[in-house]
Amino acid sequence: MREFTEFFFQKGNALNLAIAVVVGTQFQQIVNAISKDLLMPLLNPLVRGGNWQNLVIPYYGGDLAIGKIFDVILNSLIVGWALFFIIKAINRSQRTLESGMSTFKESANAKQGNPGD
Repeated sequence: MREFTEFFFQKGNALNLAIAVVVGTQFQQIVNAISKDLLMPLLNPLVRGGNWQNLVIPYYGGDLAIGKIFDVILNSLIVGWALFFIIKAINRSQRTLESGMSTFKESANAKQGNPGD
């Protein structure tokens, strides 16, 4: 029990998780707005009946909700695309920071007369 309370409260994991949940919820709302209010109205004229989400395939007394599946796939692609660019930007900034730090160390060593670390 002590180990759990140390992990949960002292290392900040609960706070980080709470922040991640809030940010993730907001990000999902943005993705839903882009999908439902921007992309779907552009795609709806291409679908017979004019509504992408109501697209169904009749199947033995029931309906397969293909439109809802397409909506989820589209939302997943938007989230994946956005996360790809976020991670790409983070990696680029880390590489820039690392190269800047190595240049800084080299110039500091050169001023001190030390050729290496």
